[in-house]
Amino acid sequence: MSATHGTFRLIYEDASWFLGKLLLLYITLPLTAAWIIIGTSFDMDKTFSSISSPAYFFFIPFYGVMGFKSLLPIAVSLGGTRTQMLKSFYVIGVSSVFVYMLVLNLLQCLLWTLYERGISSVSITHAGMFYSSEYQFLPYLWIDLMVGLILFGGAFFIYCITYRAGMTRTLIGIMIIAIAAMFLYYSGVLEAPIAWLSTLNINAMTGFTIAGIAGLAALLATYPMMRNASLQPKQKRE
Repeated sequence: MSATHGTFRLIYEDASWFLGKLLLLYITLPLTAAWIIIGTSFDMDKTFSSISSPAYFFFIPFYGVMGFKSLLPIAVSLGGTRTQMLKSFYVIGVSSVFVYMLVLNLLQCLLWTLYERGISSVSITHAGMFYSSEYQFLPYLWIDLMVGLILFGGAFFIYCITYRAGMTRTLIGIMIIAIAAMFLYYSGVLEAPIAWLSTLNINAMTGFTIAGIAGLAALLATYPMMRNASLQPKQKRE
């Protein structure tokens, strides 16, 4: 087995377990079944179900960090390189998030169909409601994919910064940026850009698409940051 194939297989097995088995099989599917049982057994008027919250608020951002952190030393010890690790992580990570989002939307479509036909009294809550209050499979799927990209790419990007710069320097940098933004805002320097953005009238679908592109850009920006990174984060080497 080549080092490239071994690295790819290592990351694939980890993603399959974390996003496929743990998140989908052990959490999302039982949660969907629970909402169906509740909605068909009780009158839950104006109640919204949520089966995407575990993925949004924990699993996808967490995998964006731990999926790389835990496997980097193992992949290198097996003969893989950092570039092989990064490329495999990008491909498998994004693909896994997309596959999960597809299955998630199939389950949400089932919940919505049961609600529309009066079988269940529980509707769904979804970020796509900013686009349309009526469930639409393809637009809602696209929005979930874009949210997945910003969560996965954003979490990994922030982790890479702390990995290379250390937690202390990262926090100092965040504070400097936040204080500078405060001065710029209250001094009126940002009024013109904010007014210009407000005139664009960006709709929800465009906003989510821009966020997804930003997440993908953040993910790709980690390549030059990590291709020659040490096996230990900076704070552990200081």
